[in-house]
Amino acid sequence: MNIRQIVERLEEIESSARGKTRELTGHLIDDLIEFDLSVDMKMQKEMKKMESGFLELLLKEGIKSGSIGES
Repeated sequence: MNIRQIVERLEEIESSARGKTRELTGHLIDDLIEFDLSVDMKMQKEMKKMESGFLELLLKEGIKSGSIGES
C-alpha cells in the first residue's frame, strides 16, 4: 500500500465522519501529503547527485582508458 492509497481510504472515512473526527482526519491527510512531497523532493535531489557522480565516474574512466580524449 502506498501513501496515495492511504489518503484515498482516509478521504472515504473523512467524507462519512462528523465533528472532531472529520477535522482530525483532514489534518492527517494533509500531513501525509506534505510528508510524501518532502520525501519525493529528497529522492529527486539524491537521484541527481547519483546521476552526476555516475557521469563523472564514466568520464574519468573513459579518459583513463583512452576511449575519451582529454580536453
